Amino acid sequence: MPTTTFAGHPLHPQLVEVPLGLLPFSFVMDLMFKNTGKHAYADAAYYAMVGGVGGALAAATAGAFDFFTLPRDSQARRIGRVHGLLNLGLVTLYGANLALRSGRKRYKDRLAPVLMSGIGAGGLAVSAWFGGELVYGQGMRVKKSLPLRGMQGEAEALLSDAAKTSSNPGLVSQPASHHLHM
Repeated sequence: MPTTTFAGHPLHPQLVEVPLGLLPFSFVMDLMFKNTGKHAYADAAYYAMVGGVGGALAAATAGAFDFFTLPRDSQARRIGRVHGLLNLGLVTLYGANLALRSGRKRYKDRLAPVLMSGIGAGGLAVSAWFGGELVYGQGMRVKKSLPLRGMQGEAEALLSDAAKTSSNPGLVSQPASHHLHM
């Protein structure tokens, strides 16, 4: 099981938020620049991309440490390999995109950098799906039981209160003891 953590939580999912936010944002800023011609949007796209690539490199480092702890010849390892290779390709694409924009070139009205941003944003969605499959489909980095030892009574009381106050009583349909693994 992967071991890279920060504050007791897996590190890789904490770091992926940076590129998953900044890189698609750079595409939106590219579209705004294409629509308005305002250089501020081109600058925002460029610097969001710089931050996104930096964040991607940090996330990739944590993800690589996690990948090498996955069991060999497992489905999780195969999915992780696809996820990692997609991300490596995307970082390369965004690196080339940044090279096209270096200096004052980012203000030129060219289609290639915008297309590269759009392809990159779409690629991020595909790669994120594979990352989600590792967590939700394969159970990587998911705790198998709740850390509620000694708190069963409090948990049951909370769920009971939730059932009483809920406008949809079907939301809490089973006693809390059914859900707790102690």
